[in-house]
Amino acid sequence: MKFLLFSLLIFLLSSCATGPKDSRSNKYLKEKNNKTLEEIIDDDINDSIDFYPIPSTAVNESSQAYDLPMPNQFFSAENKNEIRLHSLGEIRWIYVGLEPSKVWPILKEYLENDNFVELGAIDPNKGIMESKTFDHLGKLSKFEYKLERGLQRESSELFISHLVKEKDNWVKIKLETELVESNSKKLLDYFGNSGPISGTSLIALNLNNEDKAIVFEDEEGGDTKIKVMIGFPRAWAAVERSIKIAGLELIDKNRDEGRFYLSFKRDSSFFSRNESDQVIQVRINKIEENISIISVFMENKDLEISREIISQINQALT
Repeated sequence: MKFLLFSLLIFLLSSCATGPKDSRSNKYLKEKNNKTLEEIIDDDINDSIDFYPIPSTAVNESSQAYDLPMPNQFFSAENKNEIRLHSLGEIRWIYVGLEPSKVWPILKEYLENDNFVELGAIDPNKGIMESKTFDHLGKLSKFEYKLERGLQRESSELFISHLVKEKDNWVKIKLETELVESNSKKLLDYFGNSGPISGTSLIALNLNNEDKAIVFEDEEGGDTKIKVMIGFPRAWAAVERSIKIAGLELIDKNRDEGRFYLSFKRDSSFFSRNESDQVIQVRINKIEENISIISVFMENKDLEISREIISQINQALT
């Protein structure tokens, strides 16, 4: 009995002393194979398809440098409660510091409650409301109210026109009439007395998305310019007003050529603190009847200064 116990103890001790690699189940770890993979499979591995390729971890850095474009400039109306009546030649419009979708229900309410004008046809996609026809000096007439987004975001422009029917067509009276003037003032007072506006019209939301002033970079020279969806007379008046609001020094102007001349101070050199005056031109070019381009011209071209002047003008455009 003692012999059996002694033999069992020796067997257990010898088993514990044996390493894991020496066990029968781990003999494959000691196996050596000097044959290549081609010799084992008797085939050329270059012609085989690797169904489980291991992706490379190497990172190839691009040798090209990329210049990120300048972000688009967006400016909202400074005073959201501001209401103004503008007149430029035969054009008359009301400026409101609200989005068109918020102005639309106010205009509709005004026409529904006005004693003289009755609401007629409505087209929210075009931003047009018309009054019902009425007789004026023996001619069939009506008012047209055209609502557009302003040059700044969260602003609106409301244009009022007097139309007269001639034969089978409605013709807009170019010369300002007393009817348009009195109607514009009544509507201006109505907007002023409306109080805080919180509601919006869902059917007129599309009017908020129509950009009227777009800042872009010229592909040829890299100059920053403004494309405005207004005619030259309106663009001229808007830029002149913007120059005054921005505090830029206007020294001369030529409307026939579409030129504003500004005096701009800059350092004459890096090592000198003396300032020299430089004349900068702000140009307005008519592209189409209702499209104009605003740009800056300098004899010694400086894209940074040009971009800054365009930014100041764009911020004050109304």
